[in-house]
Amino acid sequence: MVNLIERVRKVIVHADGKISESFYDWQGRGTDFEVRKAQVQHVSVSKVVEIRTYLVSDSDSEVLFRAAGVPCILPDRTGVLVVFNDEPSKFDCPDAPWFFGFPHNAAIYNVDGSLRYQLENPHGEGSYIGAVHQDVTQDAQPALGVLVNEIGKNPEFLCLVDPESSKLISTWKWIRY
Repeated sequence: MVNLIERVRKVIVHADGKISESFYDWQGRGTDFEVRKAQVQHVSVSKVVEIRTYLVSDSDSEVLFRAAGVPCILPDRTGVLVVFNDEPSKFDCPDAPWFFGFPHNAAIYNVDGSLRYQLENPHGEGSYIGAVHQDVTQDAQPALGVLVNEIGKNPEFLCLVDPESSKLISTWKWIRY
């Protein structure tokens, strides 16, 4: 049996000892809004001292996931996609394979947290992968996309992510916000 990702769980530890937990799963369910709101408000009362993210498989095994970004569950649930910001936060590991800078600032990780591959930004130097774009289909199947942009320019170009290849697939579509 192949292990698939069921959900992503985040644990936040505050200086006052309070521990907050949240989750989201592959079906789009997640922590209740009011609970999340209370967790965000607690940050003004007590600073965050640690953030831990876990990949939880459908067999309920958990893997501590150290990548410096928000994991997005792949449509086939075999891993997660992470798009990295320009710089990691103070809670993130700043080293590869847990952080990749511009222009190839995204990676796919397996259920066990191991690096599958770093995505190759086809636009190269002077560009970056900006965000995950989830409302995409390819051959009538759900797909995952990313927005690629040149630094300081608009609009962003939509590229599809192939879970089996590090190369992005150009759609030749511009996305304007």
